[in-house]
Amino acid sequence: QASRFLFMKNKVRMICDCSAPPVKVVQDDRLPQPLSLCGSTLRAPHGCHAQYMANMGSTASLVMSVTVNEEGDDDTGSDQQQQQQQQRGRKLWGLVVCHHTSPRFVP
Repeated sequence: QASRFLFMKNKVRMICDCSAPPVKVVQDDRLPQPLSLCGSTLRAPHGCHAQYMANMGSTASLVMSVTVNEEGDDDTGSDQQQQQQQQRGRKLWGLVVCHHTSPRFVP
């Protein structure tokens, strides 16, 4: 469910080099809540995912989420109503996943 949530929030996930060491994130101790990187495109892949990619012989990946309207939803109403509908009436239908054996960056 966590992955599903992340792919609904961030439609594209690119890992340029799963073997690159992660960069430590330093946050101010005075922050009232811990820093969340769930919306960041710069977060490192989880260790088990990096291992999964290495086991496949893959170094880089690009994943794009495919979302669809829930059944029975339509796009009628004001612009604001349509935007609200898009947020709550979408579901993750699938993923388009691309892998490469060497480090890659797609601009």
